[in-house]
Amino acid sequence: MDEVVKTDNTKRVFGMNFEKYPFLLFVLILPLGTVCAESFSNIAFYNLKEERLVLSASLKEFSPRDVLILNFTGSRCKPCKEQIPVLLDFVKQTNISAAGKRKVFLWVVFVGDDFKTGKEYSNLLKLENAAETLVDPLSSSYTQAKISGLPTVFVLNSNREILFKTEGYNESGTAALKNFLFSLGK
Repeated sequence: MDEVVKTDNTKRVFGMNFEKYPFLLFVLILPLGTVCAESFSNIAFYNLKEERLVLSASLKEFSPRDVLILNFTGSRCKPCKEQIPVLLDFVKQTNISAAGKRKVFLWVVFVGDDFKTGKEYSNLLKLENAAETLVDPLSSSYTQAKISGLPTVFVLNSNREILFKTEGYNESGTAALKNFLFSLGK
């Protein structure tokens, strides 16, 4: 005798029946596939003239299509010093390929360094005309920007939304940043 197995046509996701409570399906899927642009904290830095710069005020001067690479670095961080020339090259190449469409800006923030050290490393790394050099002498970036170590790179739009983030200096992070930046030029 053949056994007949009766099945119902209910929607099953993750082995669960959501016919009675379809909103639960939405609640489960929402975090899996939605990308929300997290807003970056409105943080203040000091430039080498010892003037206070507030991120939101500075970004208001950007066009809506421009982006900012915000690089948190330190004078005692060897990988940071290796990363900065790479970032300078990425900015230059991206600005050439995106000519007229958008502009990429680079801010290099020396976390935990004083103004004298910031100036010294700005000269050493040839940042003068290529990037805005800033200092965070009290290391408040760790809490305000929620960074866990150096180097950390954020790419922000003019609304302070985080478009990209990478921590540390390694091949995979560098390749991902390069691909992201070069996609902006297309």
